[in-house]
Amino acid sequence: MCQTCYMRQIREQLRDSIAKYGLKFWQTELCIMGNDEEIGGGGGYDFSMKTALYVARVIHHDLVFADAESWSWWRSVGEDYKDGLIRVYTKDGMKSGYAVDSRLMWALGNYSRFIRPGAVRYEVSSSADFDPYGVMCSAYRNADGSWVVVAINYSEDLKPLSLGFSDASKAQWQMYRTSDVSGETLKPVGVTSGAVQLAPRSITTFVRK
Repeated sequence: MCQTCYMRQIREQLRDSIAKYGLKFWQTELCIMGNDEEIGGGGGYDFSMKTALYVARVIHHDLVFADAESWSWWRSVGEDYKDGLIRVYTKDGMKSGYAVDSRLMWALGNYSRFIRPGAVRYEVSSSADFDPYGVMCSAYRNADGSWVVVAINYSEDLKPLSLGFSDASKAQWQMYRTSDVSGETLKPVGVTSGAVQLAPRSITTFVRK
């Protein structure tokens, strides 16, 4: 079985197992490990979308297929390893240095900035088969009534996406995108009524009031 197929299967098994006992769970302290072969393991810091998309896919699987109620990353700041959201460089021991952000940090922001405590996830239906190397989409409603949709485009190609609601309402969505394009770190990239082309290797969050 392929790794990504197993990723979904094991989470669905977890969801079904804990449902038997009326339990709920939080996914806590996840990070890149040495055996994460798809992104070359944990060694060597990665500022790009490669690790960011890999982790976003894990978040999607944990929230959608395992029904995790919360999701937390392991480490905010690190050195030459993929476990930190921010890469630090030190001089003279720890007396001075500087820090650089990563696309991984901003990818987490595509979820955490907009999906707030108390949000409820809603089921998403699609005309296309689920593809962990293509588009992955999830939808949430915050306690204040605002809607949030997070769309991951794992592929190297533009991908069409059309958002619709069962009430057929004419929604306006503000879009925020993270990608390898310079400046695209949760960048506002316009407003749409629902039909867009997802940029290659990107994460786009749609917010509707």
